[in-house]
Amino acid sequence: MRRDVVLPALAAVGGAAGFLLRRWQLHRAYVPETGLFVHGDPATFVLLGLVGLLAIAFTVLVREKGEGPEDFLPAFASPETGQMTVLAAAGLLLVLAGALGLKDGLEALRLWRSAPELYPVANSGSRLLAAALCLPAGVGIVLIGKAAYRGELSAVACRLAPFPALAGLVWLFATHLKHGVEPVLMKYGFELFAVLLLTLAHYRAAAFLFGRPRRQHTAFLALTGSAVGIIALADRPDLFTAAATLAFSLSALALSRALLRNTFGPPWPARLMSTRMPPVEEEEKDK
Repeated sequence: MRRDVVLPALAAVGGAAGFLLRRWQLHRAYVPETGLFVHGDPATFVLLGLVGLLAIAFTVLVREKGEGPEDFLPAFASPETGQMTVLAAAGLLLVLAGALGLKDGLEALRLWRSAPELYPVANSGSRLLAAALCLPAGVGIVLIGKAAYRGELSAVACRLAPFPALAGLVWLFATHLKHGVEPVLMKYGFELFAVLLLTLAHYRAAAFLFGRPRRQHTAFLALTGSAVGIIALADRPDLFTAAATLAFSLSALALSRALLRNTFGPPWPARLMSTRMPPVEEEEKDK
């Protein structure tokens, strides 16, 4: 079984199925007048069952018996233009999310100045910081994709690689503050857990640069986070949250596919590898 093909496809298809189930659940189980979900509704059980099955499948199928890549480039390198395209799209989408978040955050600050008791400064401040961090994080994802494609890490890419996880951490804090007084976890749980899983996935990916590789953890977090992220989009969040969730999900899917291919898959075709000149050859050619 080609796990590098099956598992990312399962995450995407499972997330899409969960998206439809979440819309079904919100249509038949959620009562807007009370803000509660109908207890025991089958839509809720089917949705949670799907998420549970996906998590179990990813837990079992990412297990490895032999050795695998321990460094960033051996783990995530890919000569395919598809990965570079997906990561570039994810990075640009994250930059767009940052711009949208800054706009919303500045508006929230304006509201806080007019009515501090209604609009806590911590909410708007954390939102602004998360949006600001999305800008270098988006650039970092693009540079990571370029490094994985060319097989050469730049100093700037190494410096910006931790920013997606840092932006995700602040975004997680902002999400918690946004829903902190909401007693019904089902109303925002998918969004919260999507941010948590995707943040951890990008943290684990960046850890390969610092001698802390955890292949199974990284693959599980990236696959599960992508699926839950797609499901969370069914809640129709604001533009910043939607763009950031989609960007992080695309990035996690692309990185998980490369990691699974380099861990379980066959060697890359020679015709693809030949399109990338190794750094040593490039230096010799320049000389």
